[in-house]
Amino acid sequence: MTNLEINVQIANNEEQAFLTVFSGEENTSKELTVDELKKSLSEKGVIEGIKENVLDQICQHKNFNHKFLVAEAIPPQTGENATIQIKIKPKERPTYEKGVDAERRVNHYGVKEGFITYVKEGEILGTRIPPKRGANGFTVTGNKIDGILGRDISWLDFQGKDTKVVDNDLIAVNDGILKKEGLKLSIEQYIKLEGDLGIKTGSIILPLEADIEMFIPGDIKGGFSVQCRKITVMGNIEDARIRAKILEVKRGIVGTSDMPIVVDYLTTGFIMGTRKIKSKFINVKKEISGGSKIQADFVRSHVIQKCTVIAKYGVWTDHLYGSNNIWVGIDVDKNEEYNNWSRQLEGVEKALKEMESSNQNLLKKADSVREMAKRMPNNPLIKKELAKINEIMDKMSKIEKVQETLKQNLQLHRDKMYVSGSPFILVGLGFTKKELVKDKDKPINKFTIKESSYGRGKPTITGLYTLKGDEVVADSKYNVSEIREIMENYEKASLN
Repeated sequence: MTNLEINVQIANNEEQAFLTVFSGEENTSKELTVDELKKSLSEKGVIEGIKENVLDQICQHKNFNHKFLVAEAIPPQTGENATIQIKIKPKERPTYEKGVDAERRVNHYGVKEGFITYVKEGEILGTRIPPKRGANGFTVTGNKIDGILGRDISWLDFQGKDTKVVDNDLIAVNDGILKKEGLKLSIEQYIKLEGDLGIKTGSIILPLEADIEMFIPGDIKGGFSVQCRKITVMGNIEDARIRAKILEVKRGIVGTSDMPIVVDYLTTGFIMGTRKIKSKFINVKKEISGGSKIQADFVRSHVIQKCTVIAKYGVWTDHLYGSNNIWVGIDVDKNEEYNNWSRQLEGVEKALKEMESSNQNLLKKADSVREMAKRMPNNPLIKKELAKINEIMDKMSKIEKVQETLKQNLQLHRDKMYVSGSPFILVGLGFTKKELVKDKDKPINKFTIKESSYGRGKPTITGLYTLKGDEVVADSKYNVSEIREIMENYEKASLN
């Protein structure tokens, strides 16, 4: 490479390197290799981004006395942008599947997944994945150029009501319903449906301890289940299963199914049909009728007509129409336990009676078979007959022991069923009169206060019915303000 001069220039903050091979005309035949050019670049500190194709061109075509761009910096790469990963997504609409529910009822529109998304305080709604830095670049001399950080994203576009950001997570501040408006995620304690709760919404089941209120502008349709701390229904409740702390029904409750309504406080316009309702306090503005079965601590209704009412402390009505069974002074929960033991005892006694009946002939000759077994202990037929008798009697003995235990439990729960205090039935205005012509001697309304019953053939007396000694008596001189105060205080307590 005699008489060839290689010149290297580094420019633009080490982003480029230029190379020129100088030679006289008489030396144009001289050979030059790529390795020789790379060695010259290296001696000047150029080690990155070398364009070997340009060096090869210079050597092959002997492009001397010309300036060539032979190296460029390796640019840094841009990293991944920040992202938001939503871990809990609000449901858009319910989905349905045909089938049969747990109680073997055909359920053509059984809700597989409702549209309400419930979250608890502290639950992570979403996570921000920070941006990443891209691969580093290098100058032609090998100095590092830091990679470019991806575009960041802020929680401000996503953070809604009752949410907070902790580190990279969006967290629910309270229990509630997850809602999405635009990009924002919010926690709400108030649900307002567009119309009925039914096929379009599906069943809605929320924890009773969550402070959530549901407003239903229409009806709650039959076959669906609803559970929420407070429920307000502007229409009717049909044959639906309801569980709530506070239930307000502007129109009424109807239906004939056994799907229960269990609440702490109930106010409604009317209750019609053979519905089963259990509550601490029930306030009915018009009437309870049609065979309804009511269980409560206090019941207040303008009219009670052809119903069964069990109250722990008191019943207040203006009118009694038709035949009614009203019990007061009975703990509803203990009464249910008592009824459960009663049903078990009935089942055991039935089984015992059926066993006695089906083996009547065999049991009658038990004594004679035992005598024959003593005389002929090795007779196979007698041994077989005796074994069968002993087996049956052993089974009956076991059932009789269960029967005795159930009787003891039944008596124990019967004693616990009655509450202390002064339970009452207040009939403010009167009884029906049209029923009197049917059968003057037949009690139309039966009152049971604790253990004492009171049936009237001529139910015309209004007043405050209480227990005096062992008799249910009516007092026409009562202080309605005292009764009102008792019930209003209990009503307020039920709302808390």
